[in-house]
Amino acid sequence: MAVQEQVSEKVREKPSVFVSYNGMNESFEYNPEQAAESIRVRALNHYDIRGADREQIFLFGPDNQTELQGGVAMGAQVEPGAQLYLRPRTAGGG
Repeated sequence: MAVQEQVSEKVREKPSVFVSYNGMNESFEYNPEQAAESIRVRALNHYDIRGADREQIFLFGPDNQTELQGGVAMGAQVEPGAQLYLRPRTAGGG
């Protein structure tokens, strides 16, 4: 019975990522099929980002360069436990 309880506990665990914003870092659970936009919105709400700033802040991958695609599943873009970054896009050089 103890083995069954351990298996059930593992099944219930959801993958999570860390999202960093302005020196703060928080863990967010997700379903691999869940769109990245939903994690972005949860992080914006968690960090209380409101108003016009909200539309200028995006979610970037572990390299802090690659913007996650909002409509694409999290499981296709990041590994569980990854460090992500919530920040504005940088202006392109040129």
